[in-house]
Amino acid sequence: MKQKILDVIAEVNKDIILYNGDNLFDAGILDSLQVVNLIAELEDALDIDIDAAYVVEDNFKTKEAIIAMIEMII
Repeated sequence: MKQKILDVIAEVNKDIILYNGDNLFDAGILDSLQVVNLIAELEDALDIDIDAAYVVEDNFKTKEAIIAMIEMII
């Protein structure tokens, strides 16, 4: 499942996968518009619904945080 999540993330923005820091937003790699796009792509690819309660900055700061959030939902 982790690889599938990473594949979807890479389709949206490959830089997210390459980044090893602790805040994608501060690094200018991810912004709110891309978060919306990423959520839509993850929902479609994984056939899940991401509740608005999960759409907080902490869940999108790193690729690991995104993966952890999705694994919690599934």
